[in-house]
Amino acid sequence: MFFVQKKYILLIFLLIITTNLCSQEFGSWNVIDFRKSTNKNISFQLEAQVRSLQFYKNFHYNEINFTSNYKFDNNLILSILFGKHNTYSEGGNFKSPILTDEYRFSIQAATSQKFGISTLDNRYRIEQRYFLDNIKYRMRYRFGLKTKITKINQIQFSNEIFLSLDNDNSIFEKNRFLIGFTNTFNKTYEIQINYLNQIDKRFNDESGRNFLQLVNIINF
Repeated sequence: MFFVQKKYILLIFLLIITTNLCSQEFGSWNVIDFRKSTNKNISFQLEAQVRSLQFYKNFHYNEINFTSNYKFDNNLILSILFGKHNTYSEGGNFKSPILTDEYRFSIQAATSQKFGISTLDNRYRIEQRYFLDNIKYRMRYRFGLKTKITKINQIQFSNEIFLSLDNDNSIFEKNRFLIGFTNTFNKTYEIQINYLNQIDKRFNDESGRNFLQLVNIINF
């Protein structure tokens, strides 16, 4: 019984602290990610997201993504992604009119290197974004670091840069900074609690700067 309490005490503590810190200035960023491996090289993911501009209030964004992954070796994973992304007007829950109605096709390469209890990862993604009236292209680069603090817990940090590839010049679109904590309950389920800060220079994309992010990962 003591082991079970010790296993979850840090997670419960972080939930209490982050909930108390999140005022109306914080949005919520909720993710559920289903993962399935067919063999040691091929895996699939189905991910859904819902976001709000205030703490579980004024939901303005949702997306769903399907990803196919190929593990080239222990340090490189190649992926193809298909997604549907919707951004709504501010001031209510999925309020009309819808601001962006987008389908997305992406190719991605992710590398990782382990150094003792830490793992460095780099993710490179090229996106083809289909809107009702045009097509846009974007490049994303994310750098991340994860460090184990116990057998079941780790802390993580990442920073991601978005660059538009349209027209003649690459243009900075947004930056996402994330720091958080992961609790791995077992081989099937893990949860992440993250603070995410976003700087967005686009006028027709989602707004909001500070989010409490909850990520639920389920492995089959």
